[in-house]
Amino acid sequence: MWKVVALKMGELTVEQASITYDRGYGARIDIPVWAAAITGGGYNILVDTGIHDATWVTENVSPCRISPEETMVSALQQGMGWTPDDVDIVINTHLHYDHCGNNHMFKNAKFVVQKREWQAAHQPIPSQRGIYLPQLFDCVDYFSWRFVEGEEEVVGGVKVFLTPGHSDGHQSVLVKTGQGTLCISGDVSNLLVNIRENIPAGILTSTKEIFESMTRVRDLAQYILPGHEPTIQAFQSGNFPPIQADWQ
Repeated sequence: MWKVVALKMGELTVEQASITYDRGYGARIDIPVWAAAITGGGYNILVDTGIHDATWVTENVSPCRISPEETMVSALQQGMGWTPDDVDIVINTHLHYDHCGNNHMFKNAKFVVQKREWQAAHQPIPSQRGIYLPQLFDCVDYFSWRFVEGEEEVVGGVKVFLTPGHSDGHQSVLVKTGQGTLCISGDVSNLLVNIRENIPAGILTSTKEIFESMTRVRDLAQYILPGHEPTIQAFQSGNFPPIQADWQ
């Protein structure tokens, strides 16, 4: 069985409506940025790589804070005892700035992304041009990329599957853990409330696809690590929230 460990990569202050679509207009909330380490099955795997520069994000997107212990090197060391050179596989759920910001650190890793996302990142729709920074993913040796199409097994017990809507080629990750099947969702579900109450994110390429993607997550997984959920704790390695709440 694999173990998943949540790694906090800083915090953003955002408009609530940007992550809960039709709720919270005018309100601002603080949300963490999560990466996830997957260990225990013969490979050291990292899902997403966080933010490259808090100052750039604050000046160009939204207020951002990264404490010293939330830098990639520190979080990997504290949470896993790894250095970036120890990581065998990096899975990018998508290529927005807050999910691939430290890709350049992982010199020994193979990178997994949907072919559709790679294409969208190089020719983004106008509303997403400011959140794709090609230097954050083009810095990876092209021959280190594995471009997948749809659902594929990365290694035994770890699968990626297409969950578009937030970005055109977004993917989520299924992991076979001792708790059950866990979805590391990326931004198909920014918060737990998105998946539980069927509320899409406000940053979208397709409203239709995000609803379909959330249904797919609910069909395939029992538990979830959402991309920006505040109730997750740094270095949490179990007891991830169920997709279906007890009252549902």
